[in-house]
Parts: sequence; structure tokens; C-alpha cells
Amino acid sequence: MALLKKTTDQRPVFLNLLQIQLPLNALVSILHRVTGVVLILLMPLLVLVLADVVHQQTLWRSWMHLPIWFEHLLTAGVVGSLMYHLLAGLRHMYHDFSGQHSLQATLHTAMLVLILWLLWMLAVGGKLWLS
Repeated sequence: MALLKKTTDQRPVFLNLLQIQLPLNALVSILHRVTGVVLILLMPLLVLVLADVVHQQTLWRSWMHLPIWFEHLLTAGVVGSLMYHLLAGLRHMYHDFSGQHSLQATLHTAMLVLILWLLWMLAVGGKLWLS
């Protein structure tokens, strides 16, 4: 009988993750984990590109047959993911080593990470657009 749910229990049975209002700190932390997973999954592709650069071959372009806009989109995705992961990682290290764990400090650094990342992506987008 202990396994049955009490009728006075107000906890939700099903959580709709799209309706939960997470604080900015949590979103930055979750995106840090997501970008880490994306970078791990893209590692074979990055190794292939690095091998092409080292051997000065065009295997990458001849193997993929991708339009140039898709290559730019892929490049922006990899660079953006790497930069976000780096900035959010530095934010976590700052809080770990400085002892600044107040809600105000974490909110300010979360906003700083997002602003710096947005500026970086605008610069990368501009560079890719002009090339």
C-alpha cells in the first residue's frame, strides 16, 4: 500500500520541460553540457578536417560535395559551439575558484557569457559572410 500515491500529494506527476521557467543560470549551465556533447559527437569530423589541413589535400571537399553555404553553416556551428563551451567553462571555473556563488554574481556572469558569445557569433558570421 505504500507504493500508491496519496491524494493530498501536490507534486506533479508529469513535468512538461517546455513549460518550466528555468533561471538564466540554469540555461547557461545546460547549454554548456549540450555544447560539450555536440563537440564530442563532431570529433570524428573535426579530425578529418584537421588531417586534410595537415596533409594539404582536398579530401574534405571532394568527399563531402557540400554547397559552400552549408560548409559555412557547419563551420559557424562548430566554432559557435566551441566558443560557447569555452566561455561557459571559464565561467564555471571562475565560480569554483573564486568562491563567488551568490545568485547575483552567477546571474551577471551568465549574462556576460551570453553577450560575449553573441558578439563572437556575429563576428564569425560576418567573416563567413564576407568569404
